[in-house]
Amino acid sequence: MSIKEGEHVGIPLFDDFLALWSAWQKGRNGAPEWSRFHPLEHPYLLPHVMLYKRMDERFYCTIVGEQANACIPIKLANRFIDEAMPASNLADVVTRLTAALETGRPNFVEKTMAWEPGHDLKSYSALQLPFSDRDDGNPRILSLMSFSSLRV
Repeated sequence: MSIKEGEHVGIPLFDDFLALWSAWQKGRNGAPEWSRFHPLEHPYLLPHVMLYKRMDERFYCTIVGEQANACIPIKLANRFIDEAMPASNLADVVTRLTAALETGRPNFVEKTMAWEPGHDLKSYSALQLPFSDRDDGNPRILSLMSFSSLRV
């Protein structure tokens, strides 16, 4: 679901960063510049982060925070997601990442799924925040994630 200006998702960590992203975006036509985000100024976010860079039409996952890394049974960091993620999950993730970039607006999702066949279901919330990048021309999406497990 695309987030409109002034909307909240009801998760304090996400809402706080959404407000900051909105302040960076204010007055711009499109997503804020990636250079606005300074990770060391937001250490509380880092365990929840997954950072994607769009390169041509593919998404490259550059960083996976500790919480996401512990909860996702596949290695995504430093890989193209179409090479790492099962096809059954890939289309949904690519659709959401693409929508964030094309609209220039954050999007939010809550889902329960298995990241790999035979693994436990994971309930998660994800907020994808798009950023432009004039330095290398590859837009980025900072995805904040929060997980809970369901044993099956």
